[in-house]
Amino acid sequence: MTSMRVQDVMKQKRRVVHTIPAQRTAEDAIVQMTEHRTSALIVMDGATPVGIFTERDVLRCHVAWRHRLFRDMPLAEAMTPNLIVAQPEDLASSAMAMMIKADIRHLPVVEDQQIVSMLTISDLVKHHVGELTAELHYLQEYITDLHDAVQD
Repeated sequence: MTSMRVQDVMKQKRRVVHTIPAQRTAEDAIVQMTEHRTSALIVMDGATPVGIFTERDVLRCHVAWRHRLFRDMPLAEAMTPNLIVAQPEDLASSAMAMMIKADIRHLPVVEDQQIVSMLTISDLVKHHVGELTAELHYLQEYITDLHDAVQD
């Protein structure tokens, strides 16, 4: 069984990458996330991705700046600045391990210095479970074939 790559997961789950300018506010981001029914936005400075804003950032900012309104919170302050990314040719298992180690749930996929997709930990886990289920099926067939050969 071949090792699956990030691009294989992308083919199954092509997720639109939603972006927002870094000059906007946390409230703008929350409204946009709600409108697009997404849990993460890539924060852009012009054409350059400079961070990510997720549901976790909403909670973190609420607790950190309890008496500050989201509309008064610059997105550049509220976002997570360090983007952890994958490339399409990366192993899906490596991407999943990287997300678990970094304790993140969203993984932008970069190709030719552009973000082309956004994977979630759920996308990767579902894909991995599918691989394991297929492998289990093949092993069960193999054991059945061995058993039948011994009977002959």
